[in-house]
Amino acid sequence: MRQIFAAAVALPLLILPAAAHHGWGSYDASKPLTISATIEEVTIGNPHGDLMLTYNGEMWHVTLAPLSRMNARGATADIVKQGAAITVYGYPKRDGAKEMRAEWIEIGGKRYPLR
Repeated sequence: MRQIFAAAVALPLLILPAAAHHGWGSYDASKPLTISATIEEVTIGNPHGDLMLTYNGEMWHVTLAPLSRMNARGATADIVKQGAAITVYGYPKRDGAKEMRAEWIEIGGKRYPLR
């Protein structure tokens, strides 16, 4: 009985992160966007990395690739860091939120594909 109770408690905890993650269909690939700015905040991790940039006076959230892909492509935490000048190419949210999914980033004259 104890094992059944433990499984019943653990299962929702395992499902919640997957349920909370968004799909790529919420981004509009027909309206590519390029933003050049300075990285104000950065999180490199799973399920994906995230940046915060100020563009045209508004704060933008940029969704990056997962940690393993970022590292494999050379976009490591010592390169993608707060204060770095960055150019991001990607797709904005369909709902008009100041958010985009990055297809590639460029830092220090080097381009890093993320998809």
